[in-house]
Amino acid sequence: MESATPSSFDRPATRCPRRALAAGATAVGLVLAGLSATTAATSAAAADLPAPTAVRVAHAVDGALSMRWNEVKGAAGYVLSRSDAVDGEFTVVARTDERTVHATDAVDTTAVHYYRAQAVGADGALSTPSAVAVGTLVGDGVADPEIPSGGLTLDFGNGPTAPGATRIVAGPAYSKAHRVGFVDPDQVTPVRRGGADPLRSDLVRVGDTELVIDLPDGDYTVGVVAGDPEAATDIAITVEQMAKVPATEKPAGEFLETEFDVALVDGQLNLDFAGAAANLAAITVTPQAPREAGAEPTVFVTGDSTVQTYTDYWAPQAGWGQMLDRFLSDGVTVDNHAIGGRSSKNFISQGRLDEVLRQIRPGDYLYVQFGHNDNSYGVDDRYAAPADYRNYLRTYVDGARQRGATPILVTPVSRRSFDASGHANVSFPQYVEQARALAEETGTPLVDLSASSRAYLDEIGPEAAKSVFLWVPAGVYPARPDGTQDDTHFQAYGAIQMARLVAQDTARLDVPLADEVIQAEPPAEVPAVPTGLAASAVSGTGATLTWDAVDGADVYRVELKSADDDTYALRTTSTIGRADLTGLEAGASYDVRVVAVNGRGDSAPSEALRLTTKEPLYRFDVQPAGAVTMDGHLPLDDTTLYANGRGYGFTSATGPGGRDRGTGFDPVPTALQRDFLLPSASTPIAVDVADGTYVVAVEWGDMLGTASLAVTLEGEDRGSVNAGRGGTSTRVLAPVEVTDGRLDVVAAGWLNGLTITRLDDEATTTGGNR
Repeated sequence: MESATPSSFDRPATRCPRRALAAGATAVGLVLAGLSATTAATSAAAADLPAPTAVRVAHAVDGALSMRWNEVKGAAGYVLSRSDAVDGEFTVVARTDERTVHATDAVDTTAVHYYRAQAVGADGALSTPSAVAVGTLVGDGVADPEIPSGGLTLDFGNGPTAPGATRIVAGPAYSKAHRVGFVDPDQVTPVRRGGADPLRSDLVRVGDTELVIDLPDGDYTVGVVAGDPEAATDIAITVEQMAKVPATEKPAGEFLETEFDVALVDGQLNLDFAGAAANLAAITVTPQAPREAGAEPTVFVTGDSTVQTYTDYWAPQAGWGQMLDRFLSDGVTVDNHAIGGRSSKNFISQGRLDEVLRQIRPGDYLYVQFGHNDNSYGVDDRYAAPADYRNYLRTYVDGARQRGATPILVTPVSRRSFDASGHANVSFPQYVEQARALAEETGTPLVDLSASSRAYLDEIGPEAAKSVFLWVPAGVYPARPDGTQDDTHFQAYGAIQMARLVAQDTARLDVPLADEVIQAEPPAEVPAVPTGLAASAVSGTGATLTWDAVDGADVYRVELKSADDDTYALRTTSTIGRADLTGLEAGASYDVRVVAVNGRGDSAPSEALRLTTKEPLYRFDVQPAGAVTMDGHLPLDDTTLYANGRGYGFTSATGPGGRDRGTGFDPVPTALQRDFLLPSASTPIAVDVADGTYVVAVEWGDMLGTASLAVTLEGEDRGSVNAGRGGTSTRVLAPVEVTDGRLDVVAAGWLNGLTITRLDDEATTTGGNR
């Protein structure tokens, strides 16, 4: 690292002590004794394997470095090698099996070491080596990283240096003396163009290596200037394994100038560059001001699909993070960032933890539950071997503590899995143990949801657990026309019970949040009987039900039977005193009742309500011309154009195109489900009706894939919705006020059916026990 002016590191500096690192690293089992017949049969020859990517330090303590890398599909194992020079001889320090994508090297961590990984093929040969990575410096004699009080500016290239900047050419490489630099200078080409602007008159073209900057842990704004006065630029930048600058092309003479924020946790900023011409002119690193505590704490929640918050479309699915605020006082805000398909690994690499850490403040809390997707061997962006999962969790713990917040580790919640004697099995036991071990090692508060959820499932048993998990019958929920039998995810009721368990464990922790837990113990009695059941917006296919909220109810079950049946069946659930019924027969009578449920059990059912649906004014089967029309429906096809004599149709010159998927499905679709049109804003629909109030029901879906539909009625945007693969969903929109004698419908997306029913003051419901 050269400087034409005094180095920015010579200016007054703000010191930030490196976080204390736990002593004593445990070496991973490192011997690859040989390949089993099964492994060899499913592995590829070394020549067909790519080099491992993203070799990084997972954890550093005085005397040991734990390294990790991404899984290589088809690898039978891995070899990790170390050298004391980037261009020196590499010596093997670890061999692992195909599922172990990390290893610990006992080494002098006060000196710089270089690492690379190779995949082992079924033939026992090695793939080409990965890009070289540099180890972290830790131990006595290693200075804490510093940053100038005004920030750091790096001017790349071998020309004049911008005032106040530090000049970096290709080398020297990152070292103990130079805590800023490229890992492999041979992968960096300096380019000097000349000109008056010292930042843009020279640059470096970066190949397969990374730029390393040792910094105090904290939050930073990073600025980038990329370009070449005389040649085109093609560059993308990944920072701390997060895509921060997407692939960008600039012609000669134009520069990319951008900045992004990053929450640094491990004391070393790693920047990787990609693109055919990664022309780098300058980088600035500016520390952000420390955040102050808020007036009230925020509880941030990170996790997977068992934790996330779901929209109404996914009913009745819910995650425990969605329900946690029920058991915390009004003085606490819950901010749920959990999302499906994420592991402790890709929640970080996709920038989701970074987003949380850039918001979290002193006095806040961070719940962390992963493990379900970390176990996804073969899905390389998710998979984390158990011991590596522990180090990913460490990033959450360290990141929260560095910013004055309190981390709370949560062991993976149990699945609906029972042994032959009816006792709940431990789900993901290796990951449960690693979360517990990290909590003990780091003194992190632990919610052992694995244990408490198993105890709860043992208490209620396998059959009752179906009401906790996503076991729902066909024909009840619009997004699940064929029903669901899911032993991993929760219904709303189950999510509430899991959130209750999290709250109960939190109340026992030695943290201030424990005092904010409310109503977490199961109630002494089942809820009272729901009252005030009423129906409104009754159409030919559904109605809106309301009832008085019941104190202590966690969820409500809405049960329905036709007037001629003897047995009630579940129709839907709700966590509030309202539910929408859909999919009813026109002109039919039903009895409906509501049951309140809490952690103790079910209430007696409410007084039954007799509900009679109406005959719609119009029932349209929306379809391509010539398709089979649903019984009792009018065809609305691409040739049905609005005219005064007809009174309905598309008001465009031609109708929209569509598809007929036929009947080759099991079960066989109805004439309404099998086909659809694809209208848009340029193909509106008009229907002549008398002035008044109406209910409009739309049906949409595709037997071959997912579908979406956005609807505008009488100029009012009613939002967009999605439908799952292989069926249709129905949405009831009410009230719709018509004042000009014509109902205007703008639909964009898949449209299978359209039903229009007038609302009036006629009595459509009656009370009484039935």
